[in-house]
Amino acid sequence: MEDFLFYNSKRDKVDLTPFLGKYNIFILCKDGYMTIKAHQIYTPTLGGSLFVLPRTMPVTEIWFDGEADADILLVSDFLMNEYRPIVPWEPKCYKYLSYMSHVLNLEDALFDEKRILEKDLDQIKEHLGDPYNYLDEEITGSLLRVFLCDFWRVFFRMIYNRDDRGLPSKYLAQFLLDVQKECKTQRDVSWYAEKLGITSKYLTEISKNATGYPASVWIDYYAARVIRKELLTQSVSFTDLAKEMNFTSLPVFTRYVKRVLGCSPSEVRDSKGKFEYSNVLGLMEWSDDDKYLEELPPSKDETE
Repeated sequence: MEDFLFYNSKRDKVDLTPFLGKYNIFILCKDGYMTIKAHQIYTPTLGGSLFVLPRTMPVTEIWFDGEADADILLVSDFLMNEYRPIVPWEPKCYKYLSYMSHVLNLEDALFDEKRILEKDLDQIKEHLGDPYNYLDEEITGSLLRVFLCDFWRVFFRMIYNRDDRGLPSKYLAQFLLDVQKECKTQRDVSWYAEKLGITSKYLTEISKNATGYPASVWIDYYAARVIRKELLTQSVSFTDLAKEMNFTSLPVFTRYVKRVLGCSPSEVRDSKGKFEYSNVLGLMEWSDDDKYLEELPPSKDETE
């Protein structure tokens, strides 16, 4: 079983039926007309749309109009798990796409989503199947990661622009933007909740419902990334870094680092980035509640 397959509907006239239930399928319909049947429902679309079809989604038919021009990317569970970016609402998103609306209309003129996603897919296609490239998986896997990041940007826009009970709360989207910008000095859930005009309890609830983790875990996660970067790239003293990050004292900073990274500040710095972090940075795996990968992904040997 190949980890990557790439087709174009107009050029290859491929029948996707044999791949259903075996691959995660991304279809960028650039022009023309195509239809997907899932849950006994037919979903037609015109050009300028992205179909996202997780492997576990019960798709039974995919067909293209004779003039349809669509790029089709098929990705194994193994490669998805290897190169996926960590995104807070990933489980919620895949459930939404699987059970509610697996078509994303690419309509944001400021982002120019269709052009960017098309470029991502073109780069993957260009690097597939090069017999002389011994880094083929690393390159195509990295390009897959870029494509998925751009896909999440489309989904992020949906959260802001659509009021749909299947999507994560708009408060969650704003919270995640805020925490990435402010976590270096602000690490209390109450501070972010007040900024949003909601209660700490409600912010924790919507975070847990959408991501499987309370808001405090995401604050710790992004703060841990900041701390790791600061300790590995700067020669600043621990005392100065503690002050810069708004900790009341060095002991309080040290305890926080041990809690979120599983090691002391000196161990982080001495490791030069090779430390096996055991706490927050190691938490962000596939959620047990995520039915997108309800089975363990196959090992590399099993995919060959």
